[in-house]
Amino acid sequence: MSTGSAASDAEDYETCYRRTANPLERSARKITCYDPSPYSDEELEDEGADGRVKQERRLSRAQQKEARQSQRNAANARERARMRVLSKAFSRLKTSLPWVPADTKLSKLDTLRLASSYISHLRQLLQDDRFENSFGHPVSLV
Repeated sequence: MSTGSAASDAEDYETCYRRTANPLERSARKITCYDPSPYSDEELEDEGADGRVKQERRLSRAQQKEARQSQRNAANARERARMRVLSKAFSRLKTSLPWVPADTKLSKLDTLRLASSYISHLRQLLQDDRFENSFGHPVSLV
């Protein structure tokens, strides 16, 4: 038990070290004991040091805010790039659908439905071997 003196503090530090002297216990978890050497009474009583700590904390908060903003900007850029790729893919799909005029404004859902019906129509033509004998309009199969 510490009495507040430097001797008893050193004693407490040694006791803590002896408790964790077992190599298995040391590897399982690390225990940080109180080390009085970096602290002095003058530093703890100095009000100027408290002001510096608050200023450093404010700077770190500003840096944290800047880092969060940077991460948000990067995520937004990734999302814009993803949406651009998706939009281009839908545009290419619309242009590959037959019997759909180029100036027709289709929703993404309509584009997917038409593409699905066209694919099923082509599959049916290949399965039935009707490609040369007859003609069926894929849009009418919706």
